[in-house]
Amino acid sequence: MSMTTKAGFILPAAAVLLLGGCAGGTSNDSPESADAGRAGGTRVSAGCPDPDGTLARAAKKEGEVVMTGTPDGSVRTDIPKAFEETYGVKVTYVGGRNSDIAAKLQAERKAGIYTHDVFGGGGNTMSSTYYGEGWLTSLKDALDPALLTAANWRDGAPKWVDPEKEKILQLSNYVDSGVVVNTNLVKDGELTSFEDMLDPKWKGKIVVDDPRSNGGAIYDVGAFEQAYGQDFVKSLYVDQKPTLLTDQRQELDDIARGKFAFGLSLQTAETEEALAEGLPLKQLKLTGAPPVATGGSSLLALDNKAPHPEAAKLLVNWLVCKDGNAVWTKALQVPSNRADVPVPADLGATVPQAGSEYYDSYGWNVLTKDVKRLQKMLIELLGPQ
Repeated sequence: MSMTTKAGFILPAAAVLLLGGCAGGTSNDSPESADAGRAGGTRVSAGCPDPDGTLARAAKKEGEVVMTGTPDGSVRTDIPKAFEETYGVKVTYVGGRNSDIAAKLQAERKAGIYTHDVFGGGGNTMSSTYYGEGWLTSLKDALDPALLTAANWRDGAPKWVDPEKEKILQLSNYVDSGVVVNTNLVKDGELTSFEDMLDPKWKGKIVVDDPRSNGGAIYDVGAFEQAYGQDFVKSLYVDQKPTLLTDQRQELDDIARGKFAFGLSLQTAETEEALAEGLPLKQLKLTGAPPVATGGSSLLALDNKAPHPEAAKLLVNWLVCKDGNAVWTKALQVPSNRADVPVPADLGATVPQAGSEYYDSYGWNVLTKDVKRLQKMLIELLGPQ
């Protein structure tokens, strides 16, 4: 089975197409989109929930919403600040590795305790645990239908990950940051293709985010296997003796200090922060394997046992509309799938281009079948984590 996909994005031609017909609402508690909604003088864009509307008032009565997600970037601070300023509802953001959060929630749910409302995060845990354990309700039913119209999205439709196309929404799709090198140790032209990573001079000088854990590193393994076969995977992850870590900031710091010449499978948000600090780092796009197209930590889902159902509904509508989506994707340092949220010119992550081949890391078969197979292969090669 091929795990490569062709991107078919339709780029917006004019701003007038952005939110046509966005005055619609859901069948019961509509987010009541408004061009000039206000909360203490705060304006919202067309299509975003009205700060003075029925849903916002109901959410204020609940007073709080709990969201889980990545600890990377500035998500844990930016989302709560912007949402509370707009709607007067507190966001308790629980940041951490998805697998760690899932283990905690599993124990709570077995005890009949339900503490979370909205799930953000990456593909592995979202598909295997949140979806696989039946923790999700229909996000599509909670959203204003006008938010899902074709004109709002770069590829002409919202990108649903789950097979029912209603529970897990992917709010970004981008080509990952590639290889990050120490510019003092890697000269121009020394790394141009992925095969160059197998040069004996790099042995012991590579750091890799551990692909045996639930994170995006496993998708690079899938792309390498597809392009070169399992022998290449063994040569890179075993014979080259890379150091496998799970702390992205430490990995980038170690590259910058010269402990390693380069690193693989590093998150875009953390990489962009390190580059902004002026460290001797550079991103390289290598050839030879299909670039990995991913959503990173931009997946959104709704807990079916949400203790704050109205506030949860308000938050997901805001995260999908222009205003909230812009806050979230900026904090993650990834391009939005929305047509009306511009991609920053200096962003390391790039939007997939129409007609190009990519390894679709958030394809459902990849998430539910291939990831487990690849992780089993790595454990056989490297031992347990």
